Amino acid sequence: MSGLTVEPPEYYPVIEKLFADGLREALESLGVELLGIKAAVVPRGRELTLAFLLEVSRSETFLPGELDPVVEGVLEKLVERANRTFGKFYDVTFRVAGFRIIERPTGRGKDKPGLVINSPEDLRKTLERLGRGLMIYLKDRKVDFKTLLLTMPSDGRPDLRIVLILSRKSSDVEKDALAENLIDKVSSYLRTLNADYIRPAVRVLDPSDALVGTVLGRLHEIEREAEKLAESEEVRKLIETLGKRPPGN
Repeated sequence: MSGLTVEPPEYYPVIEKLFADGLREALESLGVELLGIKAAVVPRGRELTLAFLLEVSRSETFLPGELDPVVEGVLEKLVERANRTFGKFYDVTFRVAGFRIIERPTGRGKDKPGLVINSPEDLRKTLERLGRGLMIYLKDRKVDFKTLLLTMPSDGRPDLRIVLILSRKSSDVEKDALAENLIDKVSSYLRTLNADYIRPAVRVLDPSDALVGTVLGRLHEIEREAEKLAESEEVRKLIETLGKRPPGN
């Protein structure tokens, strides 16, 4: 894992495998970007005492200090798993002495991709964390995209429609492969967020798709005027892309 330093360095593979990857995955699913980890390991007989310094990107979905109990819970689970597997096999015990979180400010520049959430208010925070986690995942994979839209109906149906709009034209094969990767990642994140009752579907578009401009420019307007404009074939396709049912269907 890039951004990981371990002292003494001979424990690097153990920390990376048992702790760093799990921390990154868990925080990413909550919309928090893990920029770096510094870990210290103090061996005392058959016990390994650990301390962590985590550098994260400030997330709007968490208030200052609200992230600490989340990280504490994640570390408890990782220690339990490490003791049950690696520890039992090698007759060692892991213990976390403490951790510290350093938050770095982050902001969206004019050229950075955007996240759009269209959902009932009670699900907004969950979808914001999910969306930010997906944006971190896409950034790590160096996917060049303009906008990520997450839409859920207001009638209570647990149907999540995700539309990713790429910055450059891509082949259908590339878009289909990316959509498959995203649906797997979304399902994993939803389980972490205790929201695996939600049924996700993913659509990947690029500038060559005729619907892109309409999706970006008229997202909320189209929802309000759907019934009046239902005769338009373009609108029908747009509403289906966003996971809605055209009137009369």
